[in-house]
Amino acid sequence: MASLIVIGGPFGTDLETVVQVAHGDAIVLDARTADRIKKESPSPKDFQPEQQPESCRSNGQALDIVESRAGILCRLISLANGSTKLRLAVVQYLADILNAQFNIQLTSSATDNIPLQQIADAVAGNACQDSNSTASPETLELQQVTPPGLSQLERTVLQSGQWVTLGVAAVTIPHARQLLLGATAVAALSAEALQTQVKAALEDQYAGKAANDTVAALTALLKDSPRVNPRKGAPLEAFSSVPQCHGAAEEAVATASATVKGLLTLPAQAAQAQSSHGSLTWLLLGMASKLLFTAGLSMQRMAAYADTLPHCKVFTEAAAAQHASFSESPALVLQQARATVEDVMSQMTSAPQEPSLAAAKAAATALSAARRAVAAEALMACLALGLAETTSQASGKAAKVSKENAPNQAKGKPSKKGKDGPSFGLGKGTPLIRSLIHSTAPQWALDPDSSEAKGHDSTDGASSDTLTQVVQLARQLQSSGEEEAGQASVPETLGEAAGAVGRRTVMQLQQALKAVQQSLDPLGRQLGPVLADIRSLIESNQANRKPKAAKGTRDLSPEQMAIREVAFNKITAVFKRHGAVCIDTPVFELRETLMGKYGEDTKLIYDLADQGGEILSLRYDLTVPFARFVAQHAISNMKRYHIAKVYRRDQPQMTKGRFREFYQCDLDIAGSYPSMVPDSEILKVVVEILLELDVGEFVVKLNHRCLLDAMMDLCGVPASKFRPICSAIDKLDKEPWEEVRREMVEQKGLAPEAADAIGRYVRDDVEPKFQGQPQQILEKLQADPLAQVPAAKEALKELTTLFDLLSHMQGLHHIEFNMSLARGLDYYTGVIYEAVMLRSWDGGQPQVGSVAAGGRYDKLVGMFSSKDVPAVGVSVGIERVFNLLEDKITAACRDPTGAVSGKIRETDTEVLVTSIGKGMQPKRMQMCAALWAQGVKAEFGYKAAPTIKDALGYADDNGIPFVVLFGESELASASVKVKDMEQGTEEVVAIADLPSHVAKLVQGLGERTLVATKRQAPATEQTPASSSHQKEAGRSSKASS
Repeated sequence: MASLIVIGGPFGTDLETVVQVAHGDAIVLDARTADRIKKESPSPKDFQPEQQPESCRSNGQALDIVESRAGILCRLISLANGSTKLRLAVVQYLADILNAQFNIQLTSSATDNIPLQQIADAVAGNACQDSNSTASPETLELQQVTPPGLSQLERTVLQSGQWVTLGVAAVTIPHARQLLLGATAVAALSAEALQTQVKAALEDQYAGKAANDTVAALTALLKDSPRVNPRKGAPLEAFSSVPQCHGAAEEAVATASATVKGLLTLPAQAAQAQSSHGSLTWLLLGMASKLLFTAGLSMQRMAAYADTLPHCKVFTEAAAAQHASFSESPALVLQQARATVEDVMSQMTSAPQEPSLAAAKAAATALSAARRAVAAEALMACLALGLAETTSQASGKAAKVSKENAPNQAKGKPSKKGKDGPSFGLGKGTPLIRSLIHSTAPQWALDPDSSEAKGHDSTDGASSDTLTQVVQLARQLQSSGEEEAGQASVPETLGEAAGAVGRRTVMQLQQALKAVQQSLDPLGRQLGPVLADIRSLIESNQANRKPKAAKGTRDLSPEQMAIREVAFNKITAVFKRHGAVCIDTPVFELRETLMGKYGEDTKLIYDLADQGGEILSLRYDLTVPFARFVAQHAISNMKRYHIAKVYRRDQPQMTKGRFREFYQCDLDIAGSYPSMVPDSEILKVVVEILLELDVGEFVVKLNHRCLLDAMMDLCGVPASKFRPICSAIDKLDKEPWEEVRREMVEQKGLAPEAADAIGRYVRDDVEPKFQGQPQQILEKLQADPLAQVPAAKEALKELTTLFDLLSHMQGLHHIEFNMSLARGLDYYTGVIYEAVMLRSWDGGQPQVGSVAAGGRYDKLVGMFSSKDVPAVGVSVGIERVFNLLEDKITAACRDPTGAVSGKIRETDTEVLVTSIGKGMQPKRMQMCAALWAQGVKAEFGYKAAPTIKDALGYADDNGIPFVVLFGESELASASVKVKDMEQGTEEVVAIADLPSHVAKLVQGLGERTLVATKRQAPATEQTPASSSHQKEAGRSSKASS
């Protein structure tokens, strides 16, 4: 019985789940989601059935049942993710359709229009004419599945979007991932069958991670193989290209997977807006192209078998396949798949609508062609290896007979390959894929009752039944068509060409290829365990590889942590100076808490694996968890700070401070207060923090979200495009206006004249420039037509108040009013700001972008409760600040000539307790304990008998200001010597007074010194080697500097 899959609510929709349901698993709508949909839907009395629409007519090719079910499921998921105002009966009907034994078989077309109309017609109770549906109204009625009918609005909602495209893509992508690992294993098997040089390819370094992962897989599969890297062998280009080809395909599949998965987590409207820019279609076409390249490379390796298996050309050459009437030949299938992909690509530039569904089907077609090519290559490799193994066994037996006939012949030590013929063996992993192919051999025979199907023992008894069947087919490919003459009821050859492939051989190749291809089916029972074993082998082979941190993360050394601690302390001090309190929240949240808050960046959220409980994701920022915290605990006002790690599945740029795991330092003020009072204090805090850190010249860019919306309204931007256009405007600090305008017009569908109108406000290279000193830009805007828009008028009023409050706090100096600032997060409702570095601490160009950002979000808390709590906040990007601070402090460790003059202090140690002589360590530990009790930071050293040179050198290198020294004579007088490392002086102190005396000394040290500068000893100062103590060191009686 199929397991129940829960749709909606905390359900995590991954692609594997879509595959499960598409292949028959039953579903159930989450109870909380059903309640929400019911509450949001119109009252039953307000339902107005649509006028009877004309059913769609389509004679196009049908999607298969799996693709159709996936399309219906994706349409259902989108409706469950957000508010669509549909009745619960409509959503539930789609679930009932999927759970019924009969399904709507949708029609394939260039776009989603026809299949989505078929779904809507089914809900309305009108079966689409000429469709391939097996779910007739009568059949569904027997199963008590009654169409609920549709209103005109409901039909419009159901027929919008690219949900069938997503469904087809969702069932194609997981299969493509499985196939690529299988293709890598088959390529390794071919390398052995062709006895190829692989060393150079496996030792090369590649740019992408996926390419290097492919190398790791090939290395594990071919480990200890005697059949690769022969002395006289040459590399095969079709194998040397495998890492780059398969790596590129893996990256294309991974990118498409992330995009499709991200779209399936969004509400219908957001996903529709994001998927309608052409990016999804191009991603799918890109994936299709990479799969075809993988198939083509497989075909090139197959062509290399021509010397061993001459008739393999029916697999690799379209003309030979056509001549042999081999319609299922990989060459012909690949040719057709290429034509399909090229046709869809041409439609991208000529068709009035984006051919997204055609692109998804093209990807599925390319996957099918690649699977056919890989299956054929696997078959050819096994046939060639079968011949090689038979030859090896025969050679070994002949050598054995020869030795028996020459008993007096000296016996030499056999080599790995042996003088009497090569030994036969494979690598560590390739036998796994070879065994899988061999397991299909009984299905190759045309006559199930023949000896071919049953197998037989060879004369020497060394070959297995399976090997015999493999060799029989291989020898047929070696022989000419005429050699098959005389076989009953089978024509000698196809065609008249001499040496043409025999009809019986073609038929058996078809039979064998079909069996091998079924064994490589990702959903079959055979391939999964084999790939799991291969993955385990790869992982075990990587055990000896150097460990490394995950992509987008890094380890921090003690020196780096010392710098970070200084930065954290300065930021925390500013927060506390302004009266903020500290809280903490979990590093992960319910996925539903985070969904729908970040616009296009929602796809960057890290989802955790479903452990059978709540569906969780790692937090993307600290703001949404704070809003949830305020709502959950019914807080009406709070000024809080929070310093913690957040996680984003972004493409990291380590040198520019962009990571996947990083700290944020947030300050937020929640509650109802006089206009712009909290906002002005937040901006003052930003300026104070950046001045305290002192990492260079900066400016805080500021704008107002309502002013942006008013500007777009005035410029003719449709309301539905406000947020996508905001996202484009926000890229102006990284891209030229021409690129941003192209994105608005070509990708996001904005009218060119509207884009040009926006350019008047956001460009910094045309007049009037709306970037500069806040009060001057405010005056410009008040005289502009924009000021007459009601939303803009209110925003300008708030900004007037804000700038007045900031001027009273001397906080305007670093503020710039900039109309091009358009923070992309969905939850901002008022003032928005972003701090950017203009120059580094050394006057150079900074390598980082924004170092702090934030804004007002009055509606975010209300998303988690029935009460809105207005709030405003800022987040300091400590990672980017840390990069600048690290460069500055590292530079301070060198003198003007560049020579090292100091080092970063890794510890806060104030006193080093050391001794001369044996047996002193317990006493050192006793003195340290007394110092610790007084709050002094002290070390005693782990060496049993340290030398003065080592102790003073350690203190000097690490910037420890004081050293306590003693030996036997000091202990006899109950005293120690306390040396001031900075001044080069020392004094004698009674042991009883040591804790209080040292505590007073360290109180005068002031702020921690981060850079320890090496002290140059004066010429008159005694060195340890010339001191009176050193002369007595042998007696360990006295400690001296």
